[in-house]
Amino acid sequence: MTHLIPAIQFAGLVQVLIAFANIFIPKKLAYAENLKKLSPIVRQVFIVHSVYIVWVLLTFSTLCFLYPSELASGKGLARFMSSWMALFWGIRVFIQRFYYDDAAKKLNRPADIGFTLAFLFLAGVFATAAMWKS
Repeated sequence: MTHLIPAIQFAGLVQVLIAFANIFIPKKLAYAENLKKLSPIVRQVFIVHSVYIVWVLLTFSTLCFLYPSELASGKGLARFMSSWMALFWGIRVFIQRFYYDDAAKKLNRPADIGFTLAFLFLAGVFATAAMWKS
């Protein structure tokens, strides 16, 4: 268990970095220009979803910073949360690799590789914590 604690804390930092990357994404992907083309309700839903995703990431980070021992304990709620976060990040790897536009990924290759590696790391840490037996 104790060897997982630093990895979980580092996972918290990685998630904060991903959340803060969302500060730069709107400009990089020309949100303002592209959102003008949408109906007001679709635009509003998109913005709300974007904010909620950042909030979820910061909540995951907070759990990692405040409760790393609990997440590594292998107990019921910890196993559930670790499983959920492993699934969340594992699905995100799939989205990054197979759903997003290849041309956009080629234009932003360092970010694409960096995000993919971050998502793989997070999925691995949380899968390990989820499978840990106390």
